[in-house]
Amino acid sequence: MRPMRLDMAGFTVFRDETTVDFTDADFFALVGPTGSGKSTVLDAICFALYGTVPRWGGARGLGNALAPSSTEARVRLVFESGGARYVATRVVRRDSRGNAKTANAGLQLMPDGFDVTKLDTGLSPEDLGEVVAGTPAEMETAVLEAVGLPYEQFTSCVVLPQGQFADFLHARPATRQQILVNLLGLGVYEQVQQRATARAGQAEARLETVDQLLAGLADADDATLAQVTDHVGRMRELAEAVAAAVPELDAARATVREAGSALAALDAELTVLGEVRAPDGVAEVARAVDAARSEADAAAGAVSLAEEREEKLRGELAAAGDESALRMLLRAYADRDRLAAEAEQVRAVVRTAGAEHEAA
Repeated sequence: MRPMRLDMAGFTVFRDETTVDFTDADFFALVGPTGSGKSTVLDAICFALYGTVPRWGGARGLGNALAPSSTEARVRLVFESGGARYVATRVVRRDSRGNAKTANAGLQLMPDGFDVTKLDTGLSPEDLGEVVAGTPAEMETAVLEAVGLPYEQFTSCVVLPQGQFADFLHARPATRQQILVNLLGLGVYEQVQQRATARAGQAEARLETVDQLLAGLADADDATLAQVTDHVGRMRELAEAVAAAVPELDAARATVREAGSALAALDAELTVLGEVRAPDGVAEVARAVDAARSEADAAAGAVSLAEEREEKLRGELAAAGDESALRMLLRAYADRDRLAAEAEQVRAVVRTAGAEHEAA
């Protein structure tokens, strides 16, 4: 991790906005009288990354970040790590009760070739690059991935608190080894060892399986091999037949499903029809229908007889001759009867007159 620029405002002794530019500085020294803020610069670097400082006594000492009579402290650190450039920002505010709390914390991956001097132009946070972490909880994991060291190791070998350099020198070998592994990125070799061990275990398991199979084939001869080969051929033929029958089986299953659906529909219809009941008075209506049918049959018979009689009369009429002549004969016959009646009346009058004459 290499610091590039540090901006502070309202942070401990730096009440006003202060910028420390580490750009193009391979080595630097902080020189000044006691109390001038040399250690505070290192504290700001540690605070921007991890949100606390060793000499504050943990996260409970967050109020130490605020300058006297200040209600807000801001720290922004631009640093390079693993070939990438990041910007870490933290803001601490004091509420109305006097409690100091982290109001904002974030880590952003800056674009390649970003000009750090542009920070003096008042860029918005969105212009600083991709957001890697946006909350204090996310910062812990993001900073660990970017820097490669947790807070305890960072404060043991990178930013050592005053008077604690000897702690690293006198630390247990295992502790120093772990710190150096993290600093030099030697963890990759541990990963290689773990993967190689896992692959070796898998290879040994496969070897043991093959050995067991070979041990089971110790009594195999040419006749057994031929028998097994023939059996394998038959099994392949059977597998091909099964594969060919699968589409037919699927089609049959589809047909069964369709028939089942149709049967279910018919059962539903039968259930509905089973609930149908004949209304009252059906028997009387049936009897009336039968009587009406009998009467209709009788009427149909009478109609048939009448038609036969009509046909017979038409035949007789046709055999009798011309209709006009018949009508004339009928009229003549009627005139004859009328004249005969009149003649009879005249005769009666004559007889009456004769009788009266004789009597006189």
